[in-house]
Amino acid sequence: MRIRHSALATAIALSGTLLAGCGPDCESTCNTLYQTNECGLQSAGWQQSELLNKCLDECTSALDNPGKIRKDYKPSEYTPSNQDDVTFTNDEEVALWMDCVSETACDLLADGYCAPVW
Repeated sequence: MRIRHSALATAIALSGTLLAGCGPDCESTCNTLYQTNECGLQSAGWQQSELLNKCLDECTSALDNPGKIRKDYKPSEYTPSNQDDVTFTNDEEVALWMDCVSETACDLLADGYCAPVW
């Protein structure tokens, strides 16, 4: 019985570890966008570190605000660069954005998908 209990405890601990790491978070999403070993996106007038910090700040701030996804927030749709700044305002919107970034190729991110991309 002792062996079964130990195996069960190990299985439960492992499943908890795996579940905790599921899906994107602010850090992984922003690193994907702005770290040179991932997409390494750039924006005129901004340093890579500034873009990364802005991304992290915007993302974590939105996570602190519970809310529903606005009808006009559609990160998976193309957003022309001349359109007003697109922002997410709450936890559900930022979660949708993080999923969009994790599922979209870097060249499409640079071309106007998964807004906002600074």
